[in-house]
Amino acid sequence: MTFRGRTSFWIILTLLLTDLVATAQTDSTASKRGPYTLVITAGGGLSYYASHLGVPPPLEQLRMSRFGMPATVRVMWHPDHRLRIGLETGWVPMYSYRGVTAGESARVNVEAIPILLVFSMPLAWLSGTERSLARRLSISGGTGAYLVQSRLRYAGTVAESQTSLGWMVAGAYTQPIGRRFRVAAEVEWFNVAATEDAAFTAQLKLVWRAFTW
Repeated sequence: MTFRGRTSFWIILTLLLTDLVATAQTDSTASKRGPYTLVITAGGGLSYYASHLGVPPPLEQLRMSRFGMPATVRVMWHPDHRLRIGLETGWVPMYSYRGVTAGESARVNVEAIPILLVFSMPLAWLSGTERSLARRLSISGGTGAYLVQSRLRYAGTVAESQTSLGWMVAGAYTQPIGRRFRVAAEVEWFNVAATEDAAFTAQLKLVWRAFTW
């Protein structure tokens, strides 16, 4: 994890914990609770592999790609305060390359499946009013496991998987389009610790307020 990555992660975590403490103090004096909402978010977009890409020297006619089309799903519990908690998974392409070695074509694809515990918080508290634009802006941070999958196609196919700890940070803008639906634009940074893989994604997501009680 780079110094910049660690700094971003700890800033997000500090903001989330600060809101949790403030919420706990508020809840101690509040008598009415709810409503609670289960929110499902799904979407896709474009990803860019932001780490060093090492390629075996014998590979000729090399073609590399750092871009991919990720897809993610997030299920969040929205309580009666700003700090939200949930799970996120999906499919995040890391990189691919192809070329020729010993007269045979070869191709490598690497992607990751995140399984993360996620905390999220809207930024309305920055302006002190729930009617402000900041209510539609949010930050998220999470940690958990990544299943990193690699496939080599060279005189056959060889697949390999590795599990690693990792984290993510994200920022989103959400626009209401109905009583139960929203559209969100989100930028997200995925970081896999053990393999030192990292990807930046920009996604368009549909937000569904599935259940409220």
